[in-house]
Amino acid sequence: MQRSLEALRTMGLDEKEANIYLALLKRPRMTVSQISRETSIKRASCYEYIDQLLAKDYVTREPSGKRTYYSAVAPQRVFTTFRRNMANIEGAILEMGTIHEYAVNRPRVTYFEGKRQLKLIYEDLFKTVGVVYSIFPPTTFFENFTEQDYDDFDKSITQYAIASRDLFVADKHYKTLQEIRKKNGPSNKVSKKLPDWFDSNVDVLIYSEKVALISLRDLSAVVIENKDIADLFRNMHSLMWKAV
Repeated sequence: MQRSLEALRTMGLDEKEANIYLALLKRPRMTVSQISRETSIKRASCYEYIDQLLAKDYVTREPSGKRTYYSAVAPQRVFTTFRRNMANIEGAILEMGTIHEYAVNRPRVTYFEGKRQLKLIYEDLFKTVGVVYSIFPPTTFFENFTEQDYDDFDKSITQYAIASRDLFVADKHYKTLQEIRKKNGPSNKVSKKLPDWFDSNVDVLIYSEKVALISLRDLSAVVIENKDIADLFRNMHSLMWKAV
């Protein structure tokens, strides 16, 4: 009997509902008074639990004259219904899992505009762990920022001991950039010059699970936080690195 009670609880019945159902299994049909005596559950409470069993298709009701009789649905039918419901629940769980997976893993996109906000991206960069990858256009940077701005940034890279791997656009300010880097020490920084034909006005930063695309011409940026996207950009950067 204990095994049956545990099985019924697993299938969603509470203890009193299970006791009523097991009592009904022993006879073809019973009145509420008989159920109450058999289970020691108060008559008024029996009505409440029987209504719940009726709603769950564990019990059937049969009026006969002035009396109403209740019968247990065969356990095999109850289990078939339970298994069908479980299949529906399993489908719903898979659907909810897809929704959750999308919510957790979908890219988080943040927009920035203006010098002050762009500096927030560079400050965030200093909190990272691991290698920072970049594609950097010196001339476009110096059109909007000063040499001192870059000097401060480069010193911060050294100060925070961030390892950087930089690809620089070979424009007219490339030499200025190299002079600043040489002065500050390149021990944790390696760089390569991109081919003369390569042109860009966008500073690309790949760090942690983020990709920052900073348009230095109009001082706006988008930061995408997503591991798969960051890994893709890292692979693209590595491909470019090997090619130059």
